[in-house]
Amino acid sequence: MVRVPRGIIGGRGRPLQARGRRSNNGACTIERHNFTEWGFPVAETATLKVGDEAPDFELPMSPTGEKFRLSDYRGKNAVVISFVPAAFSTVCSNQLQTLKEKVQEFRNEGAIPVVISCDGPWAQAAWKKELGVDFPILSDFNPHGETARKYGVLIESRGVANRVVIVVDKEGKVAWIQPTEKITDIPDYDPVLACAKG
Repeated sequence: MVRVPRGIIGGRGRPLQARGRRSNNGACTIERHNFTEWGFPVAETATLKVGDEAPDFELPMSPTGEKFRLSDYRGKNAVVISFVPAAFSTVCSNQLQTLKEKVQEFRNEGAIPVVISCDGPWAQAAWKKELGVDFPILSDFNPHGETARKYGVLIESRGVANRVVIVVDKEGKVAWIQPTEKITDIPDYDPVLACAKG
């Protein structure tokens, strides 16, 4: 488990000084920086780093046309975005069950967890029902992968999002970026929760 010091979570405070870089398994351009002074990893995507304005998006969260717009939560809630590659895949399903166990803790901190994949809304609705989750699963299907591309996490050759968790704070800024070591790994939501508390 990663222990995240309060008060400097997600790059708030002193300027960040990168000590080294490594790519995230070559799947897409995500760089992870190791900060030996703080002892926890901070990352950036191909298009975003901590402190940047988060790109706004409006995505379907049901086949009936209900939409989720990021900017609706500005000034109200942090939004925890989990980009995942594919509905019904074993790892993604296990990740959503892990998130399900943490969802009330996020809500207690005033944070809104959402999941984004490039699947269509009908597939996502069936997946959501099968898993019994009640948080939004958003469809980045049309235009395909547009939001994942804006956030720098789209694997262009496969047409899916990489597995990355991004926290957008109440001011609409990127507060935390957490890729997994491998696309088949499930993210550790404890440091993400610590960021949401911050």
